[in-house]
Amino acid sequence: MVILESFLNLFNPYTLLAMTLGTAWGIFLGAMPGFGATIGMALLIPFTFGMNPNVALPMLAGVYQGAMYGGGITAILIGIPGTSAAAATVLDGFEMTKKGEANKALTACAMASSFGSIFGGIVLLLFAPMLVKITLLFGPAEYFVLAIFGLSIIAAFTGGSILKGLIAGAFGVLLSTVGIDPIGGDSRFTFDQPYLFDGFPLIPLILSLFAFPRCLSMIRESFRQKGVKIGSQNVGGGGPRLAWREFAGLWKTILRSGFWGAIIGIIPAAGGNIACWMSYAEAKRNSRYPEKFGTGITEGVVAAEMANSTTEGGALVPMLTLSIPGSPPAAIMLGALMIHGMVPGPDLFTKHALVTYTYMLSIIFSSFILLAMGYYGSRFFARVADVSPVVLAPIILLVTMMGAFATRQYVFDIGVTVGLGTVCYLLSLAKYPMPSILLGAILGPIAERGFRRAMLMSQDDWTIFFTRPICIILLIMIVISIHAGLRMSRLEKKLKA
Repeated sequence: MVILESFLNLFNPYTLLAMTLGTAWGIFLGAMPGFGATIGMALLIPFTFGMNPNVALPMLAGVYQGAMYGGGITAILIGIPGTSAAAATVLDGFEMTKKGEANKALTACAMASSFGSIFGGIVLLLFAPMLVKITLLFGPAEYFVLAIFGLSIIAAFTGGSILKGLIAGAFGVLLSTVGIDPIGGDSRFTFDQPYLFDGFPLIPLILSLFAFPRCLSMIRESFRQKGVKIGSQNVGGGGPRLAWREFAGLWKTILRSGFWGAIIGIIPAAGGNIACWMSYAEAKRNSRYPEKFGTGITEGVVAAEMANSTTEGGALVPMLTLSIPGSPPAAIMLGALMIHGMVPGPDLFTKHALVTYTYMLSIIFSSFILLAMGYYGSRFFARVADVSPVVLAPIILLVTMMGAFATRQYVFDIGVTVGLGTVCYLLSLAKYPMPSILLGAILGPIAERGFRRAMLMSQDDWTIFFTRPICIILLIMIVISIHAGLRMSRLEKKLKA
């Protein structure tokens, strides 16, 4: 009954319009190298604050869908992936463009992205309600160890030095301590500023981590390049679209790539950048003509795009149930849920069941909107690559400042965005991962409350974290996750080689 009512919610005119605009916004920013779903969602969150969650969350789902496809547009047309998850698409997509088959590659990308999102949405609907039942067994000790588990996993977002990921997560935890002590009521690091009594506001924090540093990077790049830009004018003839019959003929690659995308998506911190390379490698290994991969074939584009889009649904499974996102955009989605007063866990599937299932179904439904847009409007969206950073950077910066001010309407929040954003820009230059900082800020309070309540329950007996079965399992998984993060970083470098 809840699923049926959630399905009907999607046909609300406002929800349909929101999903359509969100998908278009996602395609636009996904096609701009260096932006993608993370920044696209971060910029849009402030403007969804006053919306009904049944409208706001499907809009953010559309942004995610569109950005994953948009990253493939520039990968195909100019050989520069708009997102890291589209890196493998360059190998065959750009070669098809040089052969005059750009339109075929773009429509293959749209089809694969849409069906990948549908596949991922089905995985989310099937597995999230099952996994959430486990969380009913969690107490304060389990939530503390779970938060530490989340921080250890999120370190892998760096894609390089796991030490930098851990340091970034620790910095995020430090930011989360600002405000009033939730247990004792003491004031911490507020410097007598009433604006900080509730801690750093989440929306300015998200914008300072993702949007503001990217604006500074664009300004810096525009000065270094002195106005030179790479646009989509250099592509060859568009050629015909991909026929549906030809796409259906790749059903083995579609199913295989969907499987890898779902599995890798569920593994926190793996994400689309691992999935696209893994799926591409598997498609090549199982192909009857592996020597053609990299020369411009449709199968290579479908394998990469199907996998990176499927990871979306998989990455949301641990996020909706355990507060552990499987990708940076899922981390932003976690922040969006908390802004709307929804905490991941059992309450999402009981108290907020209607909103939750509406959001999960919107992932599948917005895939059809993406398919229509991508199939008929690919060449139009490709032109966003021609927008000069000199024009785009001030616009994005203005939107960022408006978003920071809009939530609480305090000028102080703009100062937080600028000040903290400058610090985060310097950290990003040193290759510290911003998603790790965000998760540290979100998981920090969960870890603190869990630790202190567990210690009160056990009368300061530390063994409570080493004697409870779920805690022991999570501690083992922490060790495994750090080891796996190192292995995945090496695997990603090997697959790219």
